[in-house]
Amino acid sequence: MPKNATILMIRHGEKPDTGDGLAVAGQERAQAYVVYFQNYVLNGQTLAISYLFASEDSSKSHRPVDTITPLATALNLSIDEKHKDKDFQKLADDLLNHSKYDNETSLVCWHHGEILDFAAALGASTTTLPSSSNWPTKWPSNVFGWVLQLVYDSNGNIVPAQTICISQQMMFDDTVQPPG
Repeated sequence: MPKNATILMIRHGEKPDTGDGLAVAGQERAQAYVVYFQNYVLNGQTLAISYLFASEDSSKSHRPVDTITPLATALNLSIDEKHKDKDFQKLADDLLNHSKYDNETSLVCWHHGEILDFAAALGASTTTLPSSSNWPTKWPSNVFGWVLQLVYDSNGNIVPAQTICISQQMMFDDTVQPPG
């Protein structure tokens, strides 16, 4: 389990009516993430992101990689995109079992259909978190503006009070609040 670590999970930016990239709103979100995540605060401290992950590009979607590419450029970090969308368990196992993620913050950009199962594989789900976490049981298809914040203590256990779903309220259409 990652010790004293934080994992932030987001859905890719808005998709266009056709194509595998980002709609204009998704491109705007990707650019806004540069400022948003460089100023992300937890417990009064600005988090420094050390690792970026996105689901592998497919013939249907490049959106996860496209969404965090501007942030990767700003932070001078590479994006680990070697896992397919449905293979999130492999990345979860890597994040949970390698000490290089201890004391670090990782950001994961994934597709909404798998993101809650991915979070559960990392130890966060409605069955393990208090209702105050606002943890969703489903990620609505029209919601792009949520962050799943997973925080681990010095023993590698999820910190329930800090493992929450946050509405970014960063973009004009970020109006759907997490449950709770």
